[in-house]
Amino acid sequence: MGSDSVTSSMLCSLPLFSDLTDEHVEVIAGVSKLIPMSEKQEIFHEGDKSEYLYIVMEGRVALELHIPNRGRLRILTVEPLEVLGWSSVADVSPKRTLTAVGVCTGQLLAIDAAKLHQACQTDPKLGYAVMHHVANVIAGRLLATRMQLLDMFSQPSSEAPHG
Repeated sequence: MGSDSVTSSMLCSLPLFSDLTDEHVEVIAGVSKLIPMSEKQEIFHEGDKSEYLYIVMEGRVALELHIPNRGRLRILTVEPLEVLGWSSVADVSPKRTLTAVGVCTGQLLAIDAAKLHQACQTDPKLGYAVMHHVANVIAGRLLATRMQLLDMFSQPSSEAPHG
């Protein structure tokens, strides 16, 4: 993908947009751009204003959480065709909740969150479709976090009573 222009056919091939109408895909293509990503490039930082919703087109992206007195901890790696930066479409969370760093060179689809939000408000069917997909992303991330917590806390404690 050498060009930075986003086409409707490109978007239709992505799971996030596969069931949208042609008109909705055109709207999203109009507020999107392709951007290159390099290894160790910080795409966004925890606490930054959320300006773009991203889809990994090529490469991988690490999502990291800052832990006071310990530094950053990788909690998830986002693979090709997966979404990152979902907080950009949620009014409740106008700031990034994690830091995103390129694991290797690649390419991201960057969707202007403010313009996408405006398009979703103008067209409730588009808004429902986008939020339905984003809700599934959030649900998947919550499930992954739950599994990580279960794994962390399922280790037997030396202080636990033995029955």
